Amino acid sequence: MLKFSLLTSFLLLMTTAMAQTVLTMDEAIAIAVKNNHDLQIAGNNTKIAAVDKGILNSGYLPTVSAAGGISYSDENQNVTFTDGSSTAIDGAVTESYNASITTEYIIFDGMVRKFTQDNNDTNFDLKKVQERQQVENTILTIYENFFNVAFQQKVVENLKVNIENSLDRLNRTQRNLKYGQGTYLDELNAQVDLNNDSISYMEALKDLKNLKRSLNLVLGRKIELNFNADTTVLFGPELQKKEVLDESERNNIQIVLAKNNILLSEIDVKINKAQFLPKISGSASYRWNESQNPPTSFALSNESYGVNLGLNLSWNIFNGSNSARVKKGKITKQNRQIELAEVQYQLKTDVLNAYEDYILTRYKMKAEEKNLETNRLNFTRSQKQYSLGQITAVEFRQAQINLYNALNNMERAKFDSKIAEVNLLQLMGGLL
Repeated sequence: MLKFSLLTSFLLLMTTAMAQTVLTMDEAIAIAVKNNHDLQIAGNNTKIAAVDKGILNSGYLPTVSAAGGISYSDENQNVTFTDGSSTAIDGAVTESYNASITTEYIIFDGMVRKFTQDNNDTNFDLKKVQERQQVENTILTIYENFFNVAFQQKVVENLKVNIENSLDRLNRTQRNLKYGQGTYLDELNAQVDLNNDSISYMEALKDLKNLKRSLNLVLGRKIELNFNADTTVLFGPELQKKEVLDESERNNIQIVLAKNNILLSEIDVKINKAQFLPKISGSASYRWNESQNPPTSFALSNESYGVNLGLNLSWNIFNGSNSARVKKGKITKQNRQIELAEVQYQLKTDVLNAYEDYILTRYKMKAEEKNLETNRLNFTRSQKQYSLGQITAVEFRQAQINLYNALNNMERAKFDSKIAEVNLLQLMGGLL
């Protein structure tokens, strides 16, 4: 008797020691948004797309360059002039200097810049949608991991109640045996059941710790942090099938992505078509040159400076690869339109399946509430009957197991129903 009392006390103390800061779902999501590695990468990809769509990458700005140079030569020269005279100079020094600043600007490029900017803007929108998709997927993962922790906490609590009831039963059998109202076999059976409950408790405790570590990993924080998950579940208004279908067709992330891809294909075709138009570019520069020459030169020094202007026209009259790119771009657009149709069909299937699951889980939750109420009442009556010797230990144990299963089933149904609701919200594009 002493060893089982000590074991039970030890297990209950462990449960008390586990009391930590309560982590709510909102807090978990906030932590993940800040720390989750996948979300950080998705956010950085959006920042890269923002740079691509900025003015510095638009092609509308001129290019400005500067250049300068100096040269020096020291040579021995023998020079014969046209009149037949000649001269020789040792150490003929020549020095020259130059500097320039040039700006170039594309005046017209067949609308390539405009369509490229449209492409960058659309790609930025695409990256934002992909970031939203990553956020949604992370939130779903958090919900699943969070509720796994919350459910396992309830399992641990229910096993704690089981141990208390099994200990009470063992005490009763020992008192009955002491006063000649029971058998030694009853005591052994009670001890075995208490021992099994204690083992189940320790296993459940181990699983709970593992699940907490998994949730910490998703949240991007220290794996060993301990906490208690808030087991409160709040449900939104009941969702209607037509509302879910209509919202999903407009806002579902896969639909938005597919439409963005079609738009990118259209812009790509325009960019390739624009390559056939003429291009006009202008340039302006200011240049300075100076040179110091030896006596053998016609001019001992020379200096020039001033403005140079230029205007260029180019027209790619025929380019087979551009024509091929236009044709491939049109086919790509057709493929992406087909992909959109496929996504729409798949989405409707997913929504209808998810809605059926949503309805079923809500029904199961209500049914499990009634089952729990019935099993609680049955266990209370069985306790009284067992204390009066009106039922056997086996019947009492069965009532105890039924109550434990009903408690777990109720918690599982509650969390499953919330997950089904969250899945529907994601399909509707309303999770965030």
